[in-house]
Order: sequence, then structure tokens, then C-alpha cells
Amino acid sequence: MNRRHFLAATLAAVPLSIKGWARMLDPQDISFLVIGDWGAGGPIQKRVADSMVRVATQTKASFVVSTGDNIYPDGVTSDADPQWKTKYERIYDQLALPWWSILGNHDHRGNPDAQISYAKRNPRWNMPGRTWRHDVQRGSGDVLSILGLDTTPMMQGAEGWRKQLEWLDASLTSMPTSMSIVVGHHPMRSYGHYGDSSVLVKHLKPLLDKHRVRLYMCGHEHDMQLIRNPDDQFSCLVSGAGGGGRPTKMGAHSKIAYTDGGFACVRVSGSELSVELFDSGGTSKGRFTL
Repeated sequence: MNRRHFLAATLAAVPLSIKGWARMLDPQDISFLVIGDWGAGGPIQKRVADSMVRVATQTKASFVVSTGDNIYPDGVTSDADPQWKTKYERIYDQLALPWWSILGNHDHRGNPDAQISYAKRNPRWNMPGRTWRHDVQRGSGDVLSILGLDTTPMMQGAEGWRKQLEWLDASLTSMPTSMSIVVGHHPMRSYGHYGDSSVLVKHLKPLLDKHRVRLYMCGHEHDMQLIRNPDDQFSCLVSGAGGGGRPTKMGAHSKIAYTDGGFACVRVSGSELSVELFDSGGTSKGRFTL
């Protein structure tokens, strides 16, 4: 029996406890959690955090990606702001995973650079800059690249916003990857409160299509959505329900939509990318192969 057949037989024999993901993962697999709009300090955030601990164990998640709005309502004043303890450290103390985080619009109300320097105080927190690239080496020798953007200046038309797009284009051109994911705070596609972003569709979408990015992850909408618009080469994951909820709905190209708290788990296995969405209690709402 070769390795592929052995692995298939082994997986078939393992019971599934969360709709297909509590399996023995292949060493080449990567899984990580995605949460956004979380730093409110309220009961929904705490319930989601507890559920993330259980799901992280079941799915063997190796890190967390935050889609921004990390501290409500006005970000932080410094890397020693007491909100780091009350709205991050104490709530996620049982989730012993590295976090890769971007800025949201509420984070810009405070001192955005303090969220970058906070990494010096807490090694679990990763925000190398307002843009960053995180390359994850896989057992097969392939690389999964996650690239973080700061979309607030883009949405506001602030000075220098085009340089982010130039950086993204240059990064994916000079260092091509076997699979890439881009994360920004604002949704490009949404059937929630804000709807599609014409700015991101006009300026960011062409680069994602050009480089065959597989997934665009975002927050801002306080809900959970997965959208596959046939006009795009990529899918859109909205994960912005880490600390609260806002009404949402299904649209013409929705795979799923719900509110009242939640998070996602992304898994890469070979050339396959899958997304599973969970409610605030950690119950799977569905798994989708993209």
C-alpha cells in the first residue's frame, strides 16, 4: 500500500467531530484561524475566544490571522496601553498561538504604530509593519504566502495609499508563491451593511486576479460571509464577528452568511484550499472547498 492509499485509509477510519476537520492532518497540511473586529471586551468576544481554543485543538491550527479592528472603540494609545491586557491578553490567554494582525479603521483612531511595537512586548503578536508578508513553508516544499494590507488609507484616499498596491504587486512578482492569500480590513465583496467596495474592486481586484490570489480575507462587516463572485479569480471571506454582530443576508454569490459572533478556519492541503466557518459557540456552519 503506497503512502497516498495508506493516508486515505487512515483518514476514513478516524471519527469526525466537527463536520470533517477533526482528522489526523497530513504533515504537509496547514490550518489557521481567522477572526476580525474582536477587541470589544464583551461577552460575545469571550464566547468566541473559548470556542477558538477548542477548534484550534481539533483542527491543529498553527496560527491566527486578525482582519483588524483589534481594539475598540479607538485603538490603543501605546504598546503599554492597559487595553492590551483587558481586551487581548486575558481573553485569549488559553489560545497559545502566534497572531498575524493587520490594522482596521478603529485602530487608526488611536496610535496605529503602537500595534506594531507591541510585538516587542508580546512575542505572540506579529505586525511587522502596516503591510507585511508571512511565508509558511510546507512539508512538500511549497510555500503559502499571506500578505497583509492596511486598507483604511485606500478607502480614505490618504496620501501614499497607492504604494501599498505597488508593494503587493512587486512582492508577488519578485517572490512568486505556490499559493497566496491577501488580508485587508475592508470587504471587497459583501452583502452585509456596507456592501461591495468600489474602491477595492477598482484598484485591488486587478492585482488579485493578475497574481491568481486564492482568497481575500477581511472584516469590517460584523458578520461572517463567504462569497464566490464569478467575476473574480478569488473567493472572499468576511470574518468580522469576533466581538459582536450586525444583520447580514445571503446574496447572489453567497456560499454562507450569518451573524451573532463567529470565526473561520482555513486549511490548505496540497493544491486544495478549504474554509470552515464556526458560530460563537464553536459549532460548524459549513465547510467549503474553494
